[in-house]
Amino acid sequence: MPWHWKEVLPVDQYTVRLADVITDMDNHVLTLLYQPLIGTEAVGLYNSLRSQLPSGKYQGDIHTHHQLSVLLDLSLPKLLEARKKLEAIDLLRTYRKKTDDVRFFMYELQPPMKPHRFFRDDVLSVFLYNRLGKQGYRAVRERFALPVLDSSEFEEVTESFSNVFASLTHSEMQPALMNEQDGALKGANGEALIGKDSDGIRFDDFDVELMKQALSSFIVPPEVLTDRLIDLIKKLAFVYQVEPLTMANLVEQASRGDMLDEDDLRKTIKEWYRLENGTKPPALGLKTQPQTARTMTKEPQTEEERSIQFYEQTPPMTLLEMRQEGAAVSPADARLIEELIVDYKLHPGVANVLIDYVLFQHDMKLSRGFMLKIAGHWKRKKVKTVPGAMGLVKEDKQKQANASLRQTYKRNARQDKLPKWLMAEQEKGNSQESKQASGVAEATESKTSASQTESKKRIAALMEERKRLREKKDEGEWNQ
Repeated sequence: MPWHWKEVLPVDQYTVRLADVITDMDNHVLTLLYQPLIGTEAVGLYNSLRSQLPSGKYQGDIHTHHQLSVLLDLSLPKLLEARKKLEAIDLLRTYRKKTDDVRFFMYELQPPMKPHRFFRDDVLSVFLYNRLGKQGYRAVRERFALPVLDSSEFEEVTESFSNVFASLTHSEMQPALMNEQDGALKGANGEALIGKDSDGIRFDDFDVELMKQALSSFIVPPEVLTDRLIDLIKKLAFVYQVEPLTMANLVEQASRGDMLDEDDLRKTIKEWYRLENGTKPPALGLKTQPQTARTMTKEPQTEEERSIQFYEQTPPMTLLEMRQEGAAVSPADARLIEELIVDYKLHPGVANVLIDYVLFQHDMKLSRGFMLKIAGHWKRKKVKTVPGAMGLVKEDKQKQANASLRQTYKRNARQDKLPKWLMAEQEKGNSQESKQASGVAEATESKTSASQTESKKRIAALMEERKRLREKKDEGEWNQ
């Protein structure tokens, strides 16, 4: 994460607090269920933040991020990446103090989901299944399983609250005691008790309004789409990569009159996914080129195919960081990349092609005006795939080659550095140009040679005629 310094610096301070009590069972859930999804570095950060809490306390002392980096033996970019994974999966809430001169963070640790909630979650359970496989998933699920209580052998004899306790009237209680209890129940100002319900993982990318506009009100009445169902639709759309218009169609298929059952919706979407992508469940990954816009579904064989795969699997900022050997990306370059993705809405893989093309064309410098001009052109051409972007680059290079062909003998052509996938195409074009130039030279040389021969013949004939006339003149003079 090369732009980490924009979000956190080693001198930035932080403190840790607990949102709720974390038990030994939570530790098992964190290791067995969450770690396969977010990795050991993120889990290590979670445990390290928790260990900085004094025993029996729910809020810790102040530390710096440099101390945390040394404690975990992680660079600040890795630390920030691990933190964002914890935030995304709802194990950490991050708050930053609203001051201009210094940045101060509050890291609030959230307890992991209880096992029964985790395995019922439509997002986490699917990704865990993909990561562990069928056998591994079943094995870890059995670690948290209990045998069902046989109601034929047992009957519940638990006493109810009302059978054990009684409620007293106001007249039976001392007024002074009531006033004291009122204050104790309310608590002090600015004070909150530990423990709260979590909102869970948030999904902000799905366009709910577009889906609603595509729905038929006769098939799915508006009142059917409760907040709970909308939340489920967002989760399923993220996991199974369903676009809003497609989701509207699937919701209509799963609907039964004025009812929309959650299990029916899950089943309908899973069947659609199997038809589109096969039986293997989707996997969890960091955001790069959208799956719907990827073209490399096989093992790459050529240099161009390897480049396509690289562009599709690499985030643009990571690509730029790699091109400058791990050095931090300048703020101006970072804003430029952000413009390509946010303002011009280029897919990450397409932005990667543009970045590499401009870098190799301009001596590893990013020309903002040139990049945005090409970005606008590509957007108008509706380029969404890496091969499509690479094709436009090849066309542009071919036009440049044709324009420079007429000036081949007037100047020394400068050889631009090019990406490897474009070098082969350029060499092919150069070969054709060389053949054309060679043919022109040969034709010119042939014409020149013929012209010289013809000229020599004319000169020889003139000389012969002149010699004959002189001899004739001399002969006349001698006869006289």
